[in-house]
This record gives sequence, C-alpha cells and structure tokens, in this order.
Amino acid sequence: MLRTLLIFIFFLIVFAGIVLFLIQAPGYASFNYGDLTIELPLVKFAIGLFIVFVVFYLSLRVISHLFSAPKRIQVAALRRKQHKAIRDTKEGLTKFILGDWEQSEKLLLRGADNTDTACINYIWAARAAHQAGEYETRDHYLGMAKKCTPEAHSALNVLQAEHFLDQGLPERALACLNQQSNEIRSNSKIANLFVNAYVQLNDWKKLSEIIPNLKKNKGLNKQVLTEIQKQTVRGLLRICKDKRNSENVENIGSQFKDVILANSELAVTYIELLRAQGKHQTAETLIANALDSNWNTELVHQYGLLQLDDPNHALNKAEQWAQQHDDDANVFLTLGRLCKRAQLWGKAKSYYESSLSRKPLPETYAELAALHEHLDELDDAHRCAKKGLKLATQTV
Repeated sequence: MLRTLLIFIFFLIVFAGIVLFLIQAPGYASFNYGDLTIELPLVKFAIGLFIVFVVFYLSLRVISHLFSAPKRIQVAALRRKQHKAIRDTKEGLTKFILGDWEQSEKLLLRGADNTDTACINYIWAARAAHQAGEYETRDHYLGMAKKCTPEAHSALNVLQAEHFLDQGLPERALACLNQQSNEIRSNSKIANLFVNAYVQLNDWKKLSEIIPNLKKNKGLNKQVLTEIQKQTVRGLLRICKDKRNSENVENIGSQFKDVILANSELAVTYIELLRAQGKHQTAETLIANALDSNWNTELVHQYGLLQLDDPNHALNKAEQWAQQHDDDANVFLTLGRLCKRAQLWGKAKSYYESSLSRKPLPETYAELAALHEHLDELDDAHRCAKKGLKLATQTV
C-alpha cells in the first residue's frame, strides 16, 4: 500500500511540474479526424490526459480486485485455518506435557489438517495414544506420519521400535530396526534400543555379538557399557549352566576376560564352569594372574578346589599368597587342600588348623575331619565333624 502511494505522489509531482512548464509556455493541441478539427490549450489537454490515466488505472484496479476477490477470500480463510491449526498444535503439546492424553491426541489430530507440519502432529498424537495404551491407534498415526514424510521413514521406524519395546514386544522392535544395525557404532539411541531388545529376549549371544560395535560408539557412557557387558556375561554363563556345560565357556572368557576378572561374582561363576568342564589348568592360570593384580578371597577359595596335575607348583604359589595375606582363612584352607592332594598330611593338618584359628568355617572342619579319618584318627575326625555340623547349623 505504501509503495503504491509513493508511486502516485511521484507521478503527481511530475504532472505538476509539466503543468507549470506548460503554463509558462502556452500552446495548443490539435486533433484532426476527417473534416473534424479539435483544438485545446495544451495545459487543459495535459490535465485531461492525467485525469483519463487516473480513471483508467483505478478502473483496472477495481476490476482486478473484483476478479481476485474469491482467491483472496480463499487465502484468508486458509490463513485463519492455519492459525487455528497452530493454536491446536500448541495446546495439544501442552496437554501432552500435563498427561491429558485424550485431549492431546484430539487437538494434535485437529491441528494436522491445515498445517505444513502434519508429520509432527501425527508423531505426537501417536505418542499420546501410546501413553493411553491405544496401540493400534498409535500404529495408525505413525503410518500417517510415514505417508506425510516418506524421507523420514527410517527415523519413524526407530520411534516405532521404541514404542514396541515399551510395550514388551522386542521381536517387533527388532523388525523395525533391521535396517539400522550398521548405526549401532555411531548412534547411541539405536544402540540402546538393540541392547534393550536383546535383553528382553534374553538373547545374550546376539548381545555379545554387537558389543564390539557398542565399544566404538562414543556416545555411550563407559559405566553403562560396563554394565551391559556384565549383564551379557552373566546371561552367557547362565546359558552354560542351563545347557549342562555343553557350551565352551572359554569362548566367553576370551571375549570378556577383563569384565570377568573385575567382578567377583562373575569370576567365581566362570571358574566354577571351567572346573565343571574339566578345564582346571585354564582356571589355575586365570586365578593366578588375577590374584597377582587384585586380591580376591573367593578366587583363592576356588583355587583350592582345582584338580591340578602338579599340586606342588600350585602349593608354592599359594604359600606366597599366605605370606602377604596371613589373615585370610581361605588362603590356609586352600593350602590345606593342596597339601592333601600332594599327600603332605602333616602340613595339610597344620594349614587347616591355621585356617580355623582365623575364621572357623564348616567346610574347613569337614576337610580336617576327612583328613583325620584318612589317617585313622577317628576320635579327632568325630570331634571335627561335630564342630563343623554345629557351626553349619548355627550359620543356617
């Protein structure tokens, strides 16, 4: 509007200048048409020409406005609808934050009809339906979002996978994520979704297979990654137990050695499985290396249960530990067991008694009673068995 006014003022000034010039130098404008001749003062001709131009211009403007009126009305109506859609969207998001899922879904859907961001409306409407437990409706809205923005298909699959995991449907979640497996090492959200799915499925083998990629993901917290690895190892070891040791437990140890040795519970379980599979030498090497760097009384206890070809070598190693940890009852219990296997009966008895002097344990009494019985010291065997039974009963 301002531009039109300025143009009009400009032409008015030019016209005024022309009129002033013509007044100072009067003349005539003559028109001939056949026998008809018309003469007008040049000033009057200029004024008349200007009036005709103005009338012609205004007529064109009026006609233009009349013809464009329907379109302008349509544009104005669309603009009003868009403003209303934006208001509905804002109010729908506010209702979502407040937990009013039903109203949020209703307003977001209403706002999706007349806005360029319909995809966003459908996504949040789907989230509202998910929170309300309307899972079929949720999937329908996500389908509408995919139709609106085909280029966001992969991202919407990730969102749908997240919903399926919340719903407890890991198989369907993995089906949505099957094209995103190459993003585990770069996208922490996708990585967590895969982890969550495999955990829900108790598929520890699959989870172990993606851990190398999880380690390459810089977005994953190191503590979270450590917990994932612990959970994976715990699950894999449980599988070995359930399958009655048909799985080669050493494969687990080679992949997760550091994780196993850093956790007492996992280390003990792992050693027990190695023993069950008859891999006593592997267990001996692992325990010896672990105890050299980090003392663990539970591992010392397991060391004494190993069936080793050369108990004397193990005995020398354990005696070195006893010098450094002479207050640990398990060290002397282990020494007693190793001496018994080496048929050093006197030393075995002495170590058992040293263990009991530090902390009486039912199994130490049982070992000592068995040793007395082996040496035909039946009264001492009976006495130790009685004390061990009494202590075990008190412990229970």
